[in-house]
Amino acid sequence: MLTLHPTKKSAEQTQLITKHSLHESLLHFRILLAEDNEINQKLVLRLLEKKGYRVTVANNGQEALSIWEKDPVDLILMDVQMPKMDGLETTMAIRKKEEKTGKHVPIIAMTAHAMQEDKGKCFEAGMNEYLTKPISPKELIDIIESKINE
Repeated sequence: MLTLHPTKKSAEQTQLITKHSLHESLLHFRILLAEDNEINQKLVLRLLEKKGYRVTVANNGQEALSIWEKDPVDLILMDVQMPKMDGLETTMAIRKKEEKTGKHVPIIAMTAHAMQEDKGKCFEAGMNEYLTKPISPKELIDIIESKINE
C-alpha cells in the first residue's frame, strides 16, 4: 500500500495573498512627504491616502529630518527646493546618520528641475529615484510599489 505524506509548508508559504492583506500591508508602509508647497502637499497626500498609505507631511527639510529621526519611515518623497534645509542637504544628513545604523530608507526626489545635471545632483546626494513635477500619479505609485517589493 502506498502512503503519501504531504510536505510541510511554513506559515509564510501557505498565507494567502488577498486584496485585504495587500491593503493591510500598505497601511503599515509609512511615507514621509517633504514638500513646502501646500497645493503639492494636498495633491500627493490625497493620491497616497486613496491608495491606502500612511503619510506624514513635513513642510521643509529641517522638519523632515526631525520627523525621520523620531519616527523612521519606509520611504521619503523629498522636494529638492525647500526652505531652511533643501532636499539635497536633508538627504545627505539622513545618509550620514544611516552610516551609523546600517539602515537605508529609499528617498525619491521630486523637483521641477528636469535638467540632466539636476538629476545627477540628486543621485550624488544619495537619492534613489527622481520624479519631475508635475508628478505623474502612475509614475509615483509605480516607484513606491517597486520600493515596497524590494
